[in-house]
Amino acid sequence: MEHYKNNKDIIDYLTSKELAPHTFQKLHLTKDELVITTYEKTESLFLLEQGLASVEILDDSRHYISAFIFENDFFGLDAFSSFPTKGHAIRIISPTANIIKIKKDTLLTALSQKPELYELLLTNFADIFQRHYYFLDFLNLMPVERIKATLQYLSDFISEPTEDGHLQLPKEITQSILARFCRTSQPRVSTSLKELHNTGFLLTKSAPFLIA
Repeated sequence: MEHYKNNKDIIDYLTSKELAPHTFQKLHLTKDELVITTYEKTESLFLLEQGLASVEILDDSRHYISAFIFENDFFGLDAFSSFPTKGHAIRIISPTANIIKIKKDTLLTALSQKPELYELLLTNFADIFQRHYYFLDFLNLMPVERIKATLQYLSDFISEPTEDGHLQLPKEITQSILARFCRTSQPRVSTSLKELHNTGFLLTKSAPFLIA
């Protein structure tokens, strides 16, 4: 989680006595539920308070994952886009998730009263773009390198250190999730994980993955 982004400042302001309860609503979702389900653009911005979610591409039968959404992330940025429709959905991949839903127009009105919070919101947008740049040449890599890069990337955001000093990813990051994000087959993921285990990068070949 990127704790340096104190997004709680925005939420605290929106839930202040003067603005609540018309500015937001809290959603409590479970695994596989969709936050955004249609091709129509959302008119709201969302903050993932707790849990893990994925951005799924809808125009593909395999429902590839194009990005992950971590705790303390804003999503639903297409609310600010000029494009009339979108081609993705947001799916919960953790057992549970707590999400704050904020109407775009209400958010902009509220922030106009407290302009210093605009910088924090822009920081969130810039960080999302930066994550996409990380995967700019991703599909040019061999599958094993894609999987290694993905595991390293995820370890920066959602891993937990073990007593032995290793990094453990949550059990929700499965071979199936890796295959959909890395645009490859599950058997190829399995083979690549064995290779990464043999080289010493991984200490486990199945979820939860343990990085040496």
